[in-house]
Formats: sequence, structure tokens, C-alpha cells
Amino acid sequence: MIHIYYGKGKGKTSSALGLIIRACGCKKRIVLFRFLKPKSLSSGEDKILTKLPNLKEFRFDYPHPMFIKILNSKKTNLLKNQIKESLTKLETVAKQKKYDILVLDEILNLIDLGFVKQEYLLKLLRRIKNTKEVILTGRNMPKKIPRLADYITELRLVKHPFQKGILARRGIEY
Repeated sequence: MIHIYYGKGKGKTSSALGLIIRACGCKKRIVLFRFLKPKSLSSGEDKILTKLPNLKEFRFDYPHPMFIKILNSKKTNLLKNQIKESLTKLETVAKQKKYDILVLDEILNLIDLGFVKQEYLLKLLRRIKNTKEVILTGRNMPKKIPRLADYITELRLVKHPFQKGILARRGIEY
């Protein structure tokens, strides 16, 4: 089945990670692609994820979405090439039968930013829908993606400390 966790509220990745923990506890085999979360930026879950059995993680070293808008054209082209390489890796892994669950963290943001076409994701989802559980996260929902989903959870921002000028806190937001 296909799960989507999206919205401007906090908790999309946290929900996906909760599902990963539950699945690991039941001996499911999981592959996690973490898009737009550079390897160079460490977060609280990183140390735990490396210890989980049956979890394979892929991270890439391109910038967080907050910084993408300020990239010059040379860096934007480099970013496009890195994303293309990560999608090639995704294609290879998606075909493999050794995983029960495929988590694509921030994939919806790649569509929103114009780095991945919605049609690409639709084609991928149709191809693997009945072979493994798929989890997608991101801020905005592309128009056609919900048709394929079995679960859709919108995390809506009601109130957040950032609105008071409080920056992200280690162990809570990252």
C-alpha cells in the first residue's frame, strides 16, 4: 500500500520513522531514501537508524530546501545532477524484491521544487504498488498522487515555536 504524510505541520518524517521502527520490530526489510537532508547535517535519529536491523539508508549530499532558492545556476545544475543520480539509485532499489518497505522522505518536495516530475513518481508507484509498502513525505501534495494512495495524512501547522523566533532545537525538531 502507499502512505502519504504531507503538510506544513511538524511530524512527517517522524511519522515515517515511527513506521520504520515498528516494521523493524516485526522483522520487515526497509529501505529509506532521505532526499534534501544532507549527510553532512546530523540529526538525532541518525545514530539510532544505523543500529536498526533490516534497514538500509540512502542519503545524499545536496542542500536542504531552505537553501535551494539561493543557489546560483552552477550549483543548481550540480544539484540537478546529484538528484538524477539519487533517482537512478532509487530505480535500482525499487526493482529489488529484498525490501518490504520503501520510504521516500521529502520526495514530494522534490516535485514541488521542480527537480522531479510528478509523472515520474506516478510511474514508479504504479510499477511497485503491489510489491512493497511505500511511504512518501513532503510539504505539498501533487494533484495526481492521491489517486494511488491508500493512506493520506495531512499534518497541518496550527502553532509552532518558529513563529515566535525560536529556532529548531536538537533532539526535538532535528
